[in-house]
Amino acid sequence: MNELTCTISDSLREIKVGALKQQNVLTVYEGWSIKKLSEFFIKHNISGAPVIAADDELIGVVTQSDVVQFEIKKPDEKEIAKIIESYIGPFGQLQQTDIERIKTRAIEYCTVNSIMTPSVHSMDESASLYDAYKLIKKHDIHRLFITRNSLLVGVITAMDILNYIVDSELS
Repeated sequence: MNELTCTISDSLREIKVGALKQQNVLTVYEGWSIKKLSEFFIKHNISGAPVIAADDELIGVVTQSDVVQFEIKKPDEKEIAKIIESYIGPFGQLQQTDIERIKTRAIEYCTVNSIMTPSVHSMDESASLYDAYKLIKKHDIHRLFITRNSLLVGVITAMDILNYIVDSELS
């Protein structure tokens, strides 16, 4: 390694991700309808967001691509049965017309939990920027969620790390 690479590497090891994290992260709740999620993305002009459970635990991530995929695919009979059971319980009865109505209005009935990616790349805010860089590179991702005691406290992106490197080298 050359001297510049060693200096950058050492610098990344010294800085904690908590120091550079973006703190105001927009989150969505697992129980939101896909329609509400879509409106949220449009309102905030974002393409994805971390998914939070009722206890505020980080449980997944959902993107515009997930919504589009849902719209293209439409729910199958198994997914429809799950929706129906959540509304009427295991002993309820529905007519075929009710089932067809639910199918056509699936975007209002299906929830974020059914389309999100449950694997989330995150790390504790005490981890080093170097560790964040390695994880981002290893998984070929663009953002990493920052947690404290399993609760979301921020996000750091590959661009944040690059900006830090450039800014520290220019200083």
